Amino acid sequence: MKKKILIISLILFIIDILIKILVKTNLSVFESITLIPNFFNITYVINDGAAFSILEGKQLFLSILAIVVLGILIYYLFKEKLNNYKVTYYSLIIAGILGNLFDRIVYHGVIDYFDFKLFNYDAPIFNLADCFIVIGVGLIIIEVIRKELYGNKSRR
Repeated sequence: MKKKILIISLILFIIDILIKILVKTNLSVFESITLIPNFFNITYVINDGAAFSILEGKQLFLSILAIVVLGILIYYLFKEKLNNYKVTYYSLIIAGILGNLFDRIVYHGVIDYFDFKLFNYDAPIFNLADCFIVIGVGLIIIEVIRKELYGNKSRR
């Protein structure tokens, strides 16, 4: 199962990096391509902070934090009994952290490009690695809630 996590994480990481390379080579910073008018654009930005640009300019801190979190994940990965559900969330989170860490090291900021406008609200621009992390953490939250509600009788 641990090998499966490594393979899935690597595949997702490569997909994330390829999309970022595509965006970086075809757009200038702050350039946009409208895919769905008034709803969805591909906009190339470089975020030198974390989510919502918090900790802006703190690349070293954010990189060290990513490495520490990866270390903690790997520790739990080897400690836990794994099932397909855990393989999924570990793979997603590891790929997401690696994708954004790679950007911080290589580009000195994270390449973001998904740009949504929702009911006149211009949402923060994000990337696929961010999606991996959010979905992975969401799956962990669902697992914790299921354990609280059903104990060890969860249907997995």
